[in-house]
Amino acid sequence: MSTIGRTIKNVMKVGPSNALKQMNNISDTKWGALIGVDRNGNKFFENNDEVSGRERWVEFASSEPEAADIDPAWHMWIARLVQEPPTEMDIKPQKWWGEPTPNFTGSRKSFRTYSTTKPKVTAWEPTVLARQ
Repeated sequence: MSTIGRTIKNVMKVGPSNALKQMNNISDTKWGALIGVDRNGNKFFENNDEVSGRERWVEFASSEPEAADIDPAWHMWIARLVQEPPTEMDIKPQKWWGEPTPNFTGSRKSFRTYSTTKPKVTAWEPTVLARQ
């Protein structure tokens, strides 16, 4: 969270409705230049006047944001692996590239381990004698 003065300044620049949306999603108010939009509808912003490490951010298109929703090219930019955004880069798709797979952790489609072998040890079944 930032200072009250910075928050008020940002609310005035982005508007009250967008500021409330930002407070709900990223717990802070930010303003900056729209750098681009990926194929999922996520919006990427940059403001070089921000504190170092906080000058690039994404506003997710979905109501339940997931880090796996960011395209790999945009992930390179937001993680500062490259300086120019994918809109300015000449990325040629390779024939071995596939579509990114979503993260199914915590959902019904998540991976569950199972065994295909017979158990080698059987459980002990005690025999109980009747009381006298």
